[in-house]
Amino acid sequence: MPIQVLSTETLNLPKIRRTHTGCRPCRRRGKRCDQTKPCCQACARLSLDCTYGTDFSFRNLNGASFQQQLTTIKNTSPRPVTDFKPIKLSVASGTNDTAFPFHSFGGFSSAEIPMTPSSEDIHEAGYFNHFHRHVRHLLPAASLRFTEGSLQPLCLRFAILCISASNLSMLDARVQSCISTIDRRRSIFSPLVNALHHRHAQNYHDLTLWHFRNAHLDDIKRQAPEFLAALVLIALYHHASTNHLRFRLAVMDSVRFVLIYRTQLMDSAGGADSLQMWFRLCTSHRPAKPPALLLEGQGASSLGPNLLPDITERLYLDCILGMSADDLIYDILIKTLEIRTKLVVYRCVADSRQISEMSSEVGSLAYEILNKMLGRRCVPEEYAEAREGFVQSSHLLGLLEVQKERLEVWRSQLNADQLPEGSLANLGIQNGMSWRTSSSPICQSFPNHRDTINALYCLLCETIFEEANGADTFCWPFPVVNERSTRLENLARSMCQIAGIVDFKISNTSDVYTLSLAETMLQIVLLWRSDEIFSYVLDVLWPQLEMNGRGYEHSHYPTHLVKRIITQIAAYWGQGRAIFIALPAVPEEIAKFKLLDINHPVDMVVCGYNKRGKHFIEKVSLP
Repeated sequence: MPIQVLSTETLNLPKIRRTHTGCRPCRRRGKRCDQTKPCCQACARLSLDCTYGTDFSFRNLNGASFQQQLTTIKNTSPRPVTDFKPIKLSVASGTNDTAFPFHSFGGFSSAEIPMTPSSEDIHEAGYFNHFHRHVRHLLPAASLRFTEGSLQPLCLRFAILCISASNLSMLDARVQSCISTIDRRRSIFSPLVNALHHRHAQNYHDLTLWHFRNAHLDDIKRQAPEFLAALVLIALYHHASTNHLRFRLAVMDSVRFVLIYRTQLMDSAGGADSLQMWFRLCTSHRPAKPPALLLEGQGASSLGPNLLPDITERLYLDCILGMSADDLIYDILIKTLEIRTKLVVYRCVADSRQISEMSSEVGSLAYEILNKMLGRRCVPEEYAEAREGFVQSSHLLGLLEVQKERLEVWRSQLNADQLPEGSLANLGIQNGMSWRTSSSPICQSFPNHRDTINALYCLLCETIFEEANGADTFCWPFPVVNERSTRLENLARSMCQIAGIVDFKISNTSDVYTLSLAETMLQIVLLWRSDEIFSYVLDVLWPQLEMNGRGYEHSHYPTHLVKRIITQIAAYWGQGRAIFIALPAVPEEIAKFKLLDINHPVDMVVCGYNKRGKHFIEKVSLP
């Protein structure tokens, strides 16, 4: 039976003026509330959860003065973005284009781009205010060095304005919703990108690149760390506001810049900090790489330069050894997820095509099958890379052991109160662990929000390592009562319990340039599936997340898309099929605002296992 949608916010609906005295569902839907307690008539009629109170507001993060100033400007209403076409400017004759040629962007005409900013511009004042109060604390700690002082060169100044406007384009925005009265799991919410902030971010992006192109070679060499920091911020802007193709190309530009100016970066005072920003950026880029292509360190990739294939390179080792604890656990998590994805995809392809997992044809076959289903074009260079770079399961398991050792190094750097209580090695012997955070032995308070999220990352890696320990029965998708299955289930429960104590009001605006809580929950249900875990994630945790804010819209997947994927995985589970991998089948060039649109059709490719003992790979449309 199709879902009956009774309330859908559209762009043409007039904005209804309302007070803060109505219930949350009525305010969210823009409807007048009769304020009957404990349940208003509208919520009773629609079977909604009627709650009262003031929702967390994203609009005042940068101060009330910024909003008041914006209202005096023409066309400042937060109308959503419905179309986005990047500005294409031709290179003017005589433009200095030799210091660092951007291969990933078009040229810029000096006649059309202003060279100096106006210090009196109220937009800039508001964006700088928002950046210093909020955005700078979302970036790696190393970035703090480059966001104070005179903000020179100008390209760094405009890059800061760009990332701040990009961040506000999601926070200062209307919400699109689709409420289902048949299945509450099908109800979704997503922001409509604010057109004003989005346009300003694009303009600041263009100014950044123009000043970068017109910078003198001596200035770039002298201020190489600042220029690299600007490139990192611009790449994060593409990650958040344009599309993944431009993000990938921006990462490639940053890698080329580091290779060209590595000497200046390593010899300068701020070089180490800028390189840490850059190294984390490159890590964030890896989850979207096709699983059949080379892992980092295996060699040069046809899709884009892997980080310094020669792992004995001093610069590479300095980045590894200089990582903070936050950057280290994130790097371990991304690499662990990447290795697991390759391991699962190879196994599913080999079994579904009835060939040996040891066959060298598995790599090229996996590339061909996934590319066809994901809608990607097969490139001869990538096909050859997938064939020649095939790694057998035993070697992939060895790479997971390396990450396991790195995780122990990370754990040794922290205090006891920053880690989950109890020994993870003995976690599997605890039987009957409660899903309720209040009665769970693993439930604890952490020093701060980042430590809470890092604890989730740690447990997620531990679960992957435990899954790999039973490689001979890696395809177990259904409950089997033994010590190993108990360990996996308890690890999954522990992650859910820690997720339940996360402060969503903080997390909604903090975990935007990393792996969000929503995406972490997706990985949990891909690692362990049960009726209890789906019920907890979708029926207990997710309503709290939605009630306290939209959140995470700058992360790899929009929140509504993650919920739809988890809901579909739960539907597969109800049919007796378990899903190990789920990949959205969207082109690289699809705009972020389209992915945020709940009405935009999205397919996904899944790798799984059924009760008959067979692996499968198929494509399905998300509801």
